[in-house]
Amino acid sequence: MKRKTWILGGIAGFLLLLLIRDAFRLMRLGCYLVLYPLLGAVLAVIAGLLMLWLLWR
Repeated sequence: MKRKTWILGGIAGFLLLLLIRDAFRLMRLGCYLVLYPLLGAVLAVIAGLLMLWLLWR
């Protein structure tokens, strides 16, 4: 019985490790898909406001 528990625990641990690795990969991909375009949009808004401020002066 102990050997069966060790085998099932090892398999479950391995699958959990793969799941955690894939979760980190998805979080990194989400960072590339969401965070950088959002940062680009914020920078574009700041640059646009700066241009408007310079034109109205």
